[in-house]
Amino acid sequence: MRTRLFDASSIMLLAKRTPETASTTLEGECILDLTRYELGNALWKVGKLIDKSDKGTTLEALEQVHSLTALMEIIRPEGLEELTGTMETAFDTGLSFYDSSYIQAARKNSLDLVTEDIQLMKQAKELGLNCIRATEYNPQS
Repeated sequence: MRTRLFDASSIMLLAKRTPETASTTLEGECILDLTRYELGNALWKVGKLIDKSDKGTTLEALEQVHSLTALMEIIRPEGLEELTGTMETAFDTGLSFYDSSYIQAARKNSLDLVTEDIQLMKQAKELGLNCIRATEYNPQS
């Protein structure tokens, strides 16, 4: 049963710290349609700019992350009203439109937000959302 919306930072952390249980943790939970692109960008940054990994290693990591997100439900904005709500949240909080989309989707779908992003977490909590870090997540709760 879907109860949580995971952002890219939380998925990256789970994939890195607990690869043996990440699929069980994430299966049936939610991501946004943009999350796969954010994950790809994070992998590119780590592989190309930070670790200076070869392309093959980064492509293997992409394959692993894709297999994790394939287990999850993808939430897409349904129309202008939802996008307008996201823009209003961005203006009101000072968060990016991307980050605000997580707040909007969690609110609209009555989901807890799982993130490692401190600013996103702070703003989500101030707006009344239940928000936790991936390290605090318990799939049985």
